[in-house]
Amino acid sequence: MASFSRVCVFLCFASVTLVAGRLEEEDREWKTQMEKRMEEMVQMIERQQQVIDGQTKTIENQATEINILQTRVVALEDRSKSSDKSDEILPDETNYDGNQALPHENLRLHNKVSKSHLIRRFLTPGEAEGRVAFYAYISKDFGHVGQNHVYLYDTVVTNYGNAYSQHTGAFTAPTTGVYAFCYTAYASGEHVAGETGDYGEVSVQIVHNGAYKGSIFVDTETNWEEEMATGFAILMLQTGDVVLTTSKTAGQGSFHSNPTGRWSFSGFQIA
Repeated sequence: MASFSRVCVFLCFASVTLVAGRLEEEDREWKTQMEKRMEEMVQMIERQQQVIDGQTKTIENQATEINILQTRVVALEDRSKSSDKSDEILPDETNYDGNQALPHENLRLHNKVSKSHLIRRFLTPGEAEGRVAFYAYISKDFGHVGQNHVYLYDTVVTNYGNAYSQHTGAFTAPTTGVYAFCYTAYASGEHVAGETGDYGEVSVQIVHNGAYKGSIFVDTETNWEEEMATGFAILMLQTGDVVLTTSKTAGQGSFHSNPTGRWSFSGFQIA
């Protein structure tokens, strides 16, 4: 009987030891799994924090860009107001017959439309960095050039960037930079546009926001005499500035613009 009791006690002890061992092993596995999960959660939190940091940086950069664009828009609007005031001092425009052709209001309207377009372009990535270039000429012989006549180069050959208007004869700078301009005049030694008396004589000025920047002069004194001149100017322009060509005083006689030689106006952005 005593032996049986000892066997039972031994079996109970062995069972308890076995169960304890299993529990300890299960506890270790549980701890290992928990540690693994905690490590995974820490890594996930770190990744999420990296994403949040990246998004925060992106938001900060976007806020900076928005502030820059807002500043540029304000500058453009201020520049537009200044240009509107300068438009009022531009000389009267006349057509080839010496009659009033383009009142100041039309030119100011053209400039306002152009500047609104420029503001929209200025906010488009990559557009503001684009260069511009144009070349246009007068399509036919003409005369009757009045004082402060604005020359209209009605045939547009090149207008990359659409900064030149054949309706006003004006180039409007789309961006601040350095621009080069070339303009030509061709006086006739015969009356090709219905004139009598004196032969072709006239001045051509290049004007920046109503201010004189340079000029050329052509003059013929006898029948069949022809004279041609070319002017060149490099100007520093701000966004929205206007450049065109005008006469200082009334011209005399007729002027050629045909396949033999053309009155032309051209320009492009250097930098």
